[in-house]
Amino acid sequence: MTRTAQQTEAVRFWTTGNFLPSWNQVARQLSAAKGLGLAENARLFALVNMGIANNYICDWDAKFHYNRWRPVTAIRNGDQDGNDATERDAGWTPLNATPMHPEYPSSAAIVAGVASGVLESVFGTGSLQILTVTDSADARLQRQFNSIAQMAEEQRMVRIWGGIHFRNSLEVSEQMGRKLATHLLTNIMTPVR
Repeated sequence: MTRTAQQTEAVRFWTTGNFLPSWNQVARQLSAAKGLGLAENARLFALVNMGIANNYICDWDAKFHYNRWRPVTAIRNGDQDGNDATERDAGWTPLNATPMHPEYPSSAAIVAGVASGVLESVFGTGSLQILTVTDSADARLQRQFNSIAQMAEEQRMVRIWGGIHFRNSLEVSEQMGRKLATHLLTNIMTPVR
């Protein structure tokens, strides 16, 4: 698999700690465009940030239960995986630094699932206004998206492009986030009016 220059740029943007602040940036933009009131904004930001916080509970509880290896370990030991169709590539390195904890699940994908689930419940799906997220350390770096789903997809995919997650982990983790969003929306923060 070859990574494009655009994918590399996306990996670098999302690597710098922009996963969490970006969802609040998008929530602010969408809230302003829709003209949400104080109570609606309080609920919106509480849901987004409760979801992000609960992601860590789901993620870290599961990581050491499943204890799955990272791509760097799998690729460098491909000759030992019991599959004759895979070969070892002892020199392979990921673009991102490999985290020192198990691969599954993916916190980034859970966050993408929970935040997009909450935002889509309030603002709908499909194309919206252009959504712009700015790097938390360098305001010159920005990413733009046509939809909440497009942003969530990129946030998941950079973990593959960066070489630190497997696709299945991202898909399952995104569904974990979606289920967490549904739980929060239906059981914890129901609208007052």
